[in-house]
Amino acid sequence: MKEIGFDIISDLYLSPDDSFNWEGKATSLYCIVAGNITNDTRTLILTLAHLSKFYQGVFFTTGPYDLENKSDIQDFNVRLSNSFNKMSNVRSLYDNIIILDGVALVGVNGWYGLERDEQTEHMAHLDLGYLYHSVKDIQRHLNVKRIIVVSACVPGRPLYFGEEPEVIDTQMPLQSILSVDTEFKISHWVFGGLKKQVDTQIEGIHYLSNPYFKRTSGPVIMQTINWAKRISIDV
Repeated sequence: MKEIGFDIISDLYLSPDDSFNWEGKATSLYCIVAGNITNDTRTLILTLAHLSKFYQGVFFTTGPYDLENKSDIQDFNVRLSNSFNKMSNVRSLYDNIIILDGVALVGVNGWYGLERDEQTEHMAHLDLGYLYHSVKDIQRHLNVKRIIVVSACVPGRPLYFGEEPEVIDTQMPLQSILSVDTEFKISHWVFGGLKKQVDTQIEGIHYLSNPYFKRTSGPVIMQTINWAKRISIDV
């Protein structure tokens, strides 16, 4: 039995003039960033590069704030992924499954619980399909013992804890993909898009959210969280 640890964080909401320093805060070899770092591309790249100084691997998925005002979301995600090709320890989860010591990371934005336009409605369907087929395809993968799903949005109604937006009545929750987890490999679901910390188990899956929320485009929402949350997985 071997233990592998990940620090998790999301919803940084940084602007170009913000100071973000993660020195001395890493508690694991790897870091998962579940979206909404910044809507400024240069700041996004610099922030992930900064985090990479303290981890052997940084894995991220873009969130709605990262994709704000992007005319072609698919193209932006591809170009962003390619921008890290020269770095050995930063990887986008966009259309990219990471397998580490028997743990697979599968990540999407998701768009659940959000108002959508034509482009984001299309992306929501693509994300749901990608998540469904990815989880299904690695059920029999001999090198995958556990799966961590990463989404930049809340995966389903129960995780809103009674504060769900009305738009979800017309949207398919990401949790619907659990039907293809026939080998029960999904052990953790890390997500962003919520204004509160979450650490709970539902039907055998550990759901976690650790938003930073240094600032948003509006009033300050909550007190800044200065530390990552660690999850440990036995494989």
